[in-house]
Amino acid sequence: MKTYDRLILMISSPYGHKYYNVSLFVKHIILYIITFIVAIVFFVLVVLHIFASEINDIENKYKYIQDNYQVLLDKYLSLSQQISLKKEEVLLVTDKVEDLEGIIGISDKNSNYGLQSRVEIASITGLQKLFIMKFVPNGYPLDEYKRVSSGYGYRIHPLNHTREFHTGIDLASAMDTPVYATADGVVDFAKSGWNGGYGTLVKIDHSFGFKTYYAHLNSFVVNRGDFVKKGQLIAYVGNTGVSTGAHLHYEVRFLGSHMNPKNFMEWNMGNFGQIFNKEKNVAWQSLLTTINNLMQQIPMEQRLSLLEQNSKESLR
Repeated sequence: MKTYDRLILMISSPYGHKYYNVSLFVKHIILYIITFIVAIVFFVLVVLHIFASEINDIENKYKYIQDNYQVLLDKYLSLSQQISLKKEEVLLVTDKVEDLEGIIGISDKNSNYGLQSRVEIASITGLQKLFIMKFVPNGYPLDEYKRVSSGYGYRIHPLNHTREFHTGIDLASAMDTPVYATADGVVDFAKSGWNGGYGTLVKIDHSFGFKTYYAHLNSFVVNRGDFVKKGQLIAYVGNTGVSTGAHLHYEVRFLGSHMNPKNFMEWNMGNFGQIFNKEKNVAWQSLLTTINNLMQQIPMEQRLSLLEQNSKESLR
């Protein structure tokens, strides 16, 4: 028998030695099993390492997503607050536009338009009206008076007793009642004395060819060349010149021609359009077109700001 075909194992003990013969085939099987077990262990270790790497990568991604989620959550909360503020601003603007529409006399039909269109209409139309009413005479030159003692037109003169045309309106009032400018302008004349029967007289040049006269004054507080604003104190009621009692003689002229002051005194934002029918000698359409073109060039925010600042003043 060939000895190299077998594997001889010797086991020693206190009782002696024992010998066992193992064939090489069995030896190969054992080696294969050991190799297989080693391979399995190596594979398991590699898989565990890959799993550990994947888990670590997933943890990093989870942390990244969590951090981004927090950032997005903060942005969401911030945007929610901004949206809430914008909603409040829109509500305030809507209320403001409604107030301005009421002040400047815009019809309710405009409420069918979107807010943007309504703001455009209110800002352009409102500024147009405010601009005109700031520079064209309107409203009363006195805060209070007793009565209209003599109107505009033909009358019997109280002193001459002759029929003549009265170019203004007389407002009977207490002596030294304050007199106010009815529009922005420049003082063209301010003198005491006879002044052709007007007595102490102040004349103010306004824009677009308008002029106002304030006559029979007791005194005045402005001088020729002064710039005055609508509602500014300019004089005090008196009884000078051709006069039978304390009153203010008030005139409105356009390009040198006198006009009925009553139409301008009763003119305000609420009845803005009536002046166009009552005073047809003024080229209102040309004036409105020019002002509208100017208003278009003003930014909307500035329009609304000007409306807020000037609406109360123009309603005086």
